Amino acid sequence: MDIKTKGSKLSVIALTCSALLLGCGSDGKDGEDGQDGEVGFSVSQANELVTNISAVAVVDGVVTVNFSVENANGVAITDFDTYEGVDTLAMGVAKLLPQSGKGYKTPQWISYINNMVEPVAENIPAGYEELAGPQIQPSLEGSCKQECVEKVSAGEYSYTFQLNLNSIEPVGDLDLTFDDSLTHRVTMEMRADGDINKLVNTHYDFLPSSGEMVSGEATRTVEFLEDSCLRCHSDDYGHAWAPKLIMHGSKRYAIENCQMCHTSYAGDPETGAPIDMGYMVHKIHKAQYFMVGYGGSVHDYQDVTFPADMYDCRTCHMEGEAAPADAANFKHHRALACGSCHSDSTDPAVIKDEMHDKYMPDHSCSTCHADQGQEGAGHHMTDAIAKDNAKDAYSATLLADSVSIDTGMITFDVVFIDSSLTSTVMSPDADARISLSAIYFGFGNEIDFGTGTQKVDLRSLTPTTVSDGVYRYTIATSLTPDASQAATGVISTKMCVDRDSLMGVVCGTGTDESINPAVITGELIAFNLNGDDSVMARRVVVSNETCANCHDEKFIGKFGIDFKHSGSYSNFEGECQMCHNPTRSGADSKSIVDHIDFKVRIHAHHASKRSSQDPVTFPEHYGNCAVCHDKGQLKMDGLSAMVATPSTDSILGPVEFSPIASTCVSCHGTKDSLVAHIRANGGAANDTRGSYVPGSESCATCHAEGKTSGVDAVHPVNW
Repeated sequence: MDIKTKGSKLSVIALTCSALLLGCGSDGKDGEDGQDGEVGFSVSQANELVTNISAVAVVDGVVTVNFSVENANGVAITDFDTYEGVDTLAMGVAKLLPQSGKGYKTPQWISYINNMVEPVAENIPAGYEELAGPQIQPSLEGSCKQECVEKVSAGEYSYTFQLNLNSIEPVGDLDLTFDDSLTHRVTMEMRADGDINKLVNTHYDFLPSSGEMVSGEATRTVEFLEDSCLRCHSDDYGHAWAPKLIMHGSKRYAIENCQMCHTSYAGDPETGAPIDMGYMVHKIHKAQYFMVGYGGSVHDYQDVTFPADMYDCRTCHMEGEAAPADAANFKHHRALACGSCHSDSTDPAVIKDEMHDKYMPDHSCSTCHADQGQEGAGHHMTDAIAKDNAKDAYSATLLADSVSIDTGMITFDVVFIDSSLTSTVMSPDADARISLSAIYFGFGNEIDFGTGTQKVDLRSLTPTTVSDGVYRYTIATSLTPDASQAATGVISTKMCVDRDSLMGVVCGTGTDESINPAVITGELIAFNLNGDDSVMARRVVVSNETCANCHDEKFIGKFGIDFKHSGSYSNFEGECQMCHNPTRSGADSKSIVDHIDFKVRIHAHHASKRSSQDPVTFPEHYGNCAVCHDKGQLKMDGLSAMVATPSTDSILGPVEFSPIASTCVSCHGTKDSLVAHIRANGGAANDTRGSYVPGSESCATCHAEGKTSGVDAVHPVNW
């Protein structure tokens, strides 16, 4: 009954409403659609921000910048103009001013925002009193922030500078006049929530007269961050303590933004040090830069260890198809950039006088004052180019099936190739270009050559000719390996080169011979005495290519670099381990972190854990395995036969560490908790020598690459 009553009441209400509607009448038309709702996210909802400047206009000196803000998936950020968590928004604007003088001079960025900064007396370091004084320092417009931002639509915004380019107060002798025919740059640095993932550095190069973006040739971009700097430096900007290439309160990392303040005229008032980009970067890598920064903070780079050839400009200045359009600009001289290596002065006028006095008697003016398109400072690389040419042309390689040992004599064949010659390559004893040619044999690939090694000086032997370029050697040996055991042979070569001909030269006869020879890395050849075709090579857990990212494969620089063994051994994938292994005679007398075993020494060296070496300024997080290891090299394969690494503990005396454990403690040390964990899983750490049974370590079960607790998961690995 209740249901029927309710239904009747509802029917009456419906009829009544219908009557009312009919009484009001209808025009028969649909109502207008409402506005679409805004699609997008708040800054707070984004894990990452992406900002792009789309256009810049200068009207009556007023600079307006149009830009977009999105999340990593391209979805609009709708509240950038009002979001209270935007803690940084700083804008810069500069012009690219052509320079005059003899030869081509690279144009220089002149910021429109500058301050004449006086030194703070209490911040002047002892000994710098005479050098301190007022200096011009470029800056950014950072006080206006969101007050200068106007929302155009969802994710689209505009920023209007407070600065008017037509009414800039003079600063020193800078030319700050606005010229709309010159290339201009606008930069932006922006961050929200103090989150490094919501940090943006971006820029826009344009021509004010047309408003159009300019081509790469008009921007003076000589390096790309990724290709030049991040080959060696870290971009893990969010890490709390690891070295990383981000500056000024962890807000600035893009080279194009750096150039806006690190201009040719900028300096540090407390020390007088130029903060010009070229000068500063050169001096830092030479370990000769010292200045006082914001708030009196001291920046001392005099302990920097540079791991490559300082005099090969190509270490940082990359050329080629992938390089910036203006990459070759570094070859055209500027007083400060040149003086950073050639002079102790920071005064351009003094640098010029010193350079003229030193080099004019023996060199033409065009050596430095080159026209655009000419080599200019390219002569700095002739040493490195000659060495590269020698490495590309020459090789010395063991023939795998040629090795035999009989009655105390080892016999083997080597093939020599040199594409720079039209005649047959001579053997090293007769080739007067060769200053070193040595083959290193290591037997026992699976145990880091623990069966035995032998080095043979090929220059001291007269071989017999097998065929063109192939020579046979026989020499006494004490090695008695099993014929089926896997072994490795590798040949290291040094060749004299000439900087005029840019190729190998008879040592001592070059017209401009390099002080140091080219180091030519040999190929690792796996073999056994049975002559088998398929022989297991030593496991490859590091690549020469990754080492070259920082060390550049020179081994001996133009004037020498502090590289161990001066390039006499240069194949990191297997040659070094012939000496640097667990069983090397005499190596067990040191603590584990000072052991020469390669896997221990390299880790401890780059992490500056060794007690017997000066600290290394490793430019990355030393826990980022991907700096040196390629993906797939951390699987811990091939260690079942490896013996323990013996060492001497200051308290326990003679001890040993199982293979994987020795690698771990080289960085982590012999903490009680780590030692207990190693022992609980079949390994040895600070244990009595002879207690470890090869293959009993079970570390790889959990810690091999790709596992839940793999080394790539528990370390800050950035493949």
